[in-house]
Amino acid sequence: MYRNLYRSLYKLIIMLALIIPTAANSQNQVSTPYSKYGLGKVDLFDNAINNAMGGVGYALSNNYHINPLNPASYAGIDTTSLVFDMGFYAEWGRLSSKDNRSKNNSASLSHITIGFPVHRTTKIVLGLLPMSNINYTSSETIVDTNLGTHKKEYAGDGGISKGLLGVAFSPIKNLSIGANLEYLFGNYYKSSSVLFPDSLYMYSARRETNYHINAFNYNFGIQYFYTLKNEDRIGLGAVYNPNVKLKTDNMYSHYTFTSSGGLEYIKDSIHETSDKGNILYPQSFGIGLSYEKKNSFLIGLDGSYANWSEFYLQPDIPNQYLTDEYRLGLGGEWRPNPYGNYMQKLAYRGGIRYSTGMLEIFDTRIKEFGIGFGIGMPIKKTNTMINLSMEYFTKGSTSNGLIREDYFRIGLSLSTKDTWFFKRKYQ
Repeated sequence: MYRNLYRSLYKLIIMLALIIPTAANSQNQVSTPYSKYGLGKVDLFDNAINNAMGGVGYALSNNYHINPLNPASYAGIDTTSLVFDMGFYAEWGRLSSKDNRSKNNSASLSHITIGFPVHRTTKIVLGLLPMSNINYTSSETIVDTNLGTHKKEYAGDGGISKGLLGVAFSPIKNLSIGANLEYLFGNYYKSSSVLFPDSLYMYSARRETNYHINAFNYNFGIQYFYTLKNEDRIGLGAVYNPNVKLKTDNMYSHYTFTSSGGLEYIKDSIHETSDKGNILYPQSFGIGLSYEKKNSFLIGLDGSYANWSEFYLQPDIPNQYLTDEYRLGLGGEWRPNPYGNYMQKLAYRGGIRYSTGMLEIFDTRIKEFGIGFGIGMPIKKTNTMINLSMEYFTKGSTSNGLIREDYFRIGLSLSTKDTWFFKRKYQ
């Protein structure tokens, strides 16, 4: 047992050493104007397996992959194994309006999760995952007879991450219930500035707001699998996230400054105030259906609803433009022959997804559509699989003065499991 333990720890250290420095040096996020609303961009990359299949996962459970979309799925972890999953992604985006286009890109570590049994009926998962990111800038130039030509500029930056403690309990065969306790932490910075780039006598001014988030969230899930006479499985799953108020420490500042050579020089001392607040994170729920032929193929269908119309960033800030969101995802996986040659052992994945969007701006819904493909490549003589996903999705529209976003995303994850809890009969 200890030999397996040391070997597993060695694998984890090697993967962390190879992947984390690369991700840490490329934490720039794609700039999107729609991250100005709500908690920012929340449709983030999850992992290469679920994303390749259209984001489905509510009714999926297996022993080689940790699926945080439904905490009840953790029950699929072997009773003698530890499962480790780490992911990385890169994203290339294009923003288009009727008159302009721009490009950007980002790359980041997407998740680290570890799952293990504490009893044959109870499994635990620990993890670190992103929840949202904020990155936007916008400006307008104003010609005023009193103030002269000046510019108004708006910017936002930051994001929320979550530390995850999940547990799944299987009271009877084929039925499992689970819960995630999430510690949310991060920062939401936004600023509004009035700039006088052509004046030697007028100071520019800026107001800044920082919301520091340290709070807990929780959600629940349930899964049931019915085994047919031919040993195929039909799966049902459901998840629920209740309304949660996320406590925040708020800092406000106001100052004037001048600019020269690309640098800013503060003229007035910064006026700062602070208070406490909260963000209302809205309730959501989802249901899923799956059909699986063991070691051959599976197909899943997911639907979800999120009550974003009830969201508020702070109790005194009106909820503008946010509306309730509906999502659908359809995807599957196929393995030609688990006992054949290497190409036949690969897992081929594909899926599509659609969202009505959580925003309605100028009477236009900011809808989203995506398509994904992927492949799972087992490493010979190990319990490790390399998962690759490729996705294209589009969001928004160029009508009514809006912006359309087109993204291409590549995801890579490593899923490995090792026997830790096997008791030897002979020494």
